[in-house]
Amino acid sequence: MVRRLYFHPLSSFPGPRLAAATSLYKTYYDIIKGGEMLTQIHRLHSIYGSVIRIGPNELHFNDFRAYSEIYSVGSHLTKDPKFYSCFNANGSAFGAIDPHVSKTRRSFMNKFFSRKEVIKLEDVIQQKVDRLVSKLETTSGTTTDMFLAFRSATLDIITAYMFGHCLDAIEYPDFSSPLLLNIQIALPLLWVIKSFPWVLPILSILPKSKWCARSIFEQFQALLFVRNFLVASLDRTAQEVKLKAHPEPSLSTICHRLFDPMSKAGLIYPSLQAIIDESLSLLQAGSDTVGNTCTVGTFYVLNDKVIYTQLITELRTQWPDKTVPVDLAFLQKLPYLTAVIKESLRLSHGFVTPLPRIVGHSGAKVGGFEIPPNTIVSMSVTSVHLNETLFPNPSQFKPERWLHSSHLSLGRFLVPFSAGPRMCMGMSMAWAELYLFFGYLFRKLDMQIIDTDISDFCTYKDYFVPIHVGRHLRILVAEGG
Repeated sequence: MVRRLYFHPLSSFPGPRLAAATSLYKTYYDIIKGGEMLTQIHRLHSIYGSVIRIGPNELHFNDFRAYSEIYSVGSHLTKDPKFYSCFNANGSAFGAIDPHVSKTRRSFMNKFFSRKEVIKLEDVIQQKVDRLVSKLETTSGTTTDMFLAFRSATLDIITAYMFGHCLDAIEYPDFSSPLLLNIQIALPLLWVIKSFPWVLPILSILPKSKWCARSIFEQFQALLFVRNFLVASLDRTAQEVKLKAHPEPSLSTICHRLFDPMSKAGLIYPSLQAIIDESLSLLQAGSDTVGNTCTVGTFYVLNDKVIYTQLITELRTQWPDKTVPVDLAFLQKLPYLTAVIKESLRLSHGFVTPLPRIVGHSGAKVGGFEIPPNTIVSMSVTSVHLNETLFPNPSQFKPERWLHSSHLSLGRFLVPFSAGPRMCMGMSMAWAELYLFFGYLFRKLDMQIIDTDISDFCTYKDYFVPIHVGRHLRILVAEGG
């Protein structure tokens, strides 16, 4: 401990002494305080400056210029295996530590999320958006939990694309499908696994007992539920490929291709576990992030009459007959709708957890600081999205900031999908979903907020994705739209 405090290569960097002395500092905020480490990181930056020591061998930056230096294509920094192992998806492109393995898997998966493939997927996305609009219309006069509604729709989209069979989460009463609820319950377990990787093997062999914290046991059971769902769905898919029993549209679904011997996926995903890992990553990334962006953006638009009026005016002017369907290409040309989506992405952030990278043997220069070899460095996207220099009054929802002449240069600082060679593969698909969700819901429905205000969106827990601690967004749809 004395060495860590006084003789460690990072001893000259500022930060709390307890964080320099032990990794349990982060464990306390991650687990005991429950997803509070990112909030604490922002507090520490306000005290110590642009770079802080948050662990015995870890630095965090909040200078927006440092973000590209850590995550850009040419950074040559590698993933921290201890962090990524907590997702229990080492066989996926996201979880792969070796850069070559990651590149190979990403190359295979990228073809499913290219703009060309997303255009083919537009009909599937449109069907789910239409069904969500229809379901909300039938509930007019009663309030709807949009946290669950949006995530149900995105779950239906990603499961349809993965397996060729829709989960039909939208059809569940109150949008409360067991899979959706269990995904949410299991999220806090990530940080338990990160700090105590031995906990999963123990939980898997021991029955529930008095010594086992009830919440952890419930999170583990939820994780098993999600995994069992994937295993059953993949088994069905494998049988369809074997018997060639799947319908024609499913030939291009992700998991059918993973099992198809003609696709040579077996060379990239050599085991069933690797396919399960990739499926788990797709399921989580494909539902929570877009669902959260829709929830946050919908609240801010409905909460501001000026913004709401401007968006509705553009939609009604450009799309006068709402009974006539419009396509993605049409919506992408609407400037104010685009600005609303960008601002929704900025304030919903995407993945908020700082993604740790390891500096190579030759060291690196980050944020103007010389960083010793083997140091773990990271930076949360929130430090970019909430930077006052880039985004004046950063906590305010201001779509017009994306309409100024400077918005093109500002765009490189909108990083909800991360950046560099390991940025989110599903970015094009996410944009397509966001255009269709925002465009159709605000053109087709007359919505108002019920029992929700700005205080419900001011604070969130960091469980890789931001989970707001306030009340869920509830809306009331007026009869007749």
